[in-house]
Amino acid sequence: MARKKSKEKVEKIINEIKNSKPKFKLQLDNKTTITLKTQEQLNKWMEMYPKAQLIS
Repeated sequence: MARKKSKEKVEKIINEIKNSKPKFKLQLDNKTTITLKTQEQLNKWMEMYPKAQLIS
């Protein structure tokens, strides 16, 4: 049986998830938009989809 995490640890984890915002939005086609956190991810997706448009 797993131990419970303390309330402070749970709140810290939740706040990290809530405050982590993706840096890039990439529109692959008119139906598909993805969010990316790093420049490396952006470069990889731009190689796979050269017609993709960077939204922000």
